[in-house]
Amino acid sequence: MKIIKLFLILLVFASCKNETKFLKTPIVQSEIDRLKSKSEIEKFIQKSDTNYKKYELKNLQNFNRSNRRDSINKILANKLNVKTNYTKVDFDNNGYTDLLAIGDNHDCISFRPGIEGEESCSFSPIVVMNYGENKTKIFHIDKEWGNSIVPKVEHINSQPFLVIYTQKLVDGKKNEYAESKNILTFKFGDFIEYNENPKKNKITRIEFSTSGCFGSCPVYKLTLNRNSLSVFNARYYNFNKEQEVGYGKEEGVFSAKINKTEFDKLEELINYCDFENLNKEYYVMHTDDQTGNLKITFNNGKVKTISDYGMIGTYGLKKLYDKLAEIRFSQKWKKN
Repeated sequence: MKIIKLFLILLVFASCKNETKFLKTPIVQSEIDRLKSKSEIEKFIQKSDTNYKKYELKNLQNFNRSNRRDSINKILANKLNVKTNYTKVDFDNNGYTDLLAIGDNHDCISFRPGIEGEESCSFSPIVVMNYGENKTKIFHIDKEWGNSIVPKVEHINSQPFLVIYTQKLVDGKKNEYAESKNILTFKFGDFIEYNENPKKNKITRIEFSTSGCFGSCPVYKLTLNRNSLSVFNARYYNFNKEQEVGYGKEEGVFSAKINKTEFDKLEELINYCDFENLNKEYYVMHTDDQTGNLKITFNNGKVKTISDYGMIGTYGLKKLYDKLAEIRFSQKWKKN
């Protein structure tokens, strides 16, 4: 009798392990699988998106911009044994091979003192996501323009992830850097930080506002309520992008009952981002950018606030801001 009970326990344990095991979808051959040479891959990327007409594959060890981060990035790349400029893998497990590429998009030109002529200051690590039937989409995976990163494919329990390594300056006087690592998965239509066990907090209100920037960044405030009317305060550059309009008459205040499905999707994304444990403040090192202020009310009155200068505090937050920006136009807003 004891032997039978032990067998049943082992059987249940084995079945539970199988439920959580990554099950790989068989690959369906597509154009990416047939690409072999550097020129073939470059031409494929160039025709996939008109924004990448000059894309050139380039090893991390061959970037020599005036940016000092390149030399530091080379050391990190060698340490991680990243010596190729592309990798093929199915990131979203849809059965179609995706393409991680490191290269130069030649969309930035600089002049280095003491060197005659111009040089490229572009650094363009990208992923070409493959949706089958010749449908692809390119994702630029460098979170902040001008930074140097080492992207690498790593497997956890047989599942492929995009891992982003960086060297972060921790002491400018001593010129000391610390290695950081972000494990990204393709979820919610983009690459965001992987969360193995997201919580299921009950979110009742999402408040998000943006400041101005040097340019025509949209300035607005959203107050999204789960069970009551939501408000969209459109201040500047939401509907009119012309810079000469400037800061004058505001565009208006609108209200609507947010679609439940849309609110649930935002809740799922926010929980997956592990918002409770994010920093209260993020900021980029450059100037004249926009600040996003996020306030989440959840679980019967708890509140989490995040101030994000540059609005790229994490990959997940960046995706959330994009989704919130879409809400401005996807709902049936009525002007008050």
